[in-house]
Amino acid sequence: MALSSVIPGRAQAPADKPTVSGTFLSDGKDGKIQYLVVQTREPFSDKPAIRLVFTEKNPSASKKPDFDAGFKKLGSALVISVFKDGGIFGCEVAHSAHSKSPFSSVGAIKMEGFTVTDTQVSGRLTTGKELEFFGQTWNVDLNFSAPLPKGAFAAEAAESPTASSSKKMEKDKEESEPVPSGPKLPVADLPLPTGARDIEYKSVVGHILFKADGSVGTVANAFSKKLQAQGWQDGAGSLIGKNNAILKRKLNGADLTIMIQPEGTGSNVKVFTQGLDWSTTPASTAGAGAAPASKPATPNVEDIEKEANKALQDALKGIPGIKL
Repeated sequence: MALSSVIPGRAQAPADKPTVSGTFLSDGKDGKIQYLVVQTREPFSDKPAIRLVFTEKNPSASKKPDFDAGFKKLGSALVISVFKDGGIFGCEVAHSAHSKSPFSSVGAIKMEGFTVTDTQVSGRLTTGKELEFFGQTWNVDLNFSAPLPKGAFAAEAAESPTASSSKKMEKDKEESEPVPSGPKLPVADLPLPTGARDIEYKSVVGHILFKADGSVGTVANAFSKKLQAQGWQDGAGSLIGKNNAILKRKLNGADLTIMIQPEGTGSNVKVFTQGLDWSTTPASTAGAGAAPASKPATPNVEDIEKEANKALQDALKGIPGIKL
């Protein structure tokens, strides 16, 4: 479990409490960010990092603020993963006024004046200008300061001789094993469940939308078997409930996050991809005579996209142990 520090942001708050001020806009509407959670997290690319969770609503009752923020359960929110030098490698945008959020936008947002001491972190988070995503605008300009939770940026701490020796053995083993190489898997080769229909490939954002007959569990199991046969491995964070499922899969540097929700007598599926080859995008099968995803979407496709994004807000309903 990540350790975190959370206090509502106030302009005159003491130095040992988080403060946050500024704007988080979508089509000119402010997300009213008032709270900041600083979390420890695992290193990324062997570099120590932390997670900054900016929220509109008080996250103190949330067991997983970053997860809840991504689904807009804490109002408008930003989830930022950052290295100790201020480099941002993760940015999830979830504004209540943006119908297509949450979405990822690494590279569009920058950190300025990032300062880290033994006990404190501060800086300015900004896009520098108004940006556009799926027909709506958004921009960020937030100043913040917060205490570091215990264990933050601890990846470089000294290790015991035993732990160091064990880590070296693991590294030597990894280096002795063949490393997967070669071209990326073409998106057209990704196996979809039998009976998948109304398929829409979104090459710009790396998303695949489709519908399938059967319950959420049936579709999740069928999809899992297809992916397993191709060599995909389970990733951390998979959850399968009666009414919703989230599947995480990894293969040779590629990642899939699959969200499955019920729709009528069947299921609606959205696949977020990273590391696949999208140079040749398959044609859409969404509706008669639908055009490839690289062409403008038809009204039917927009309806599917709207419905899929709405489903993101309720993705955890029906999953045991998760309180909405």
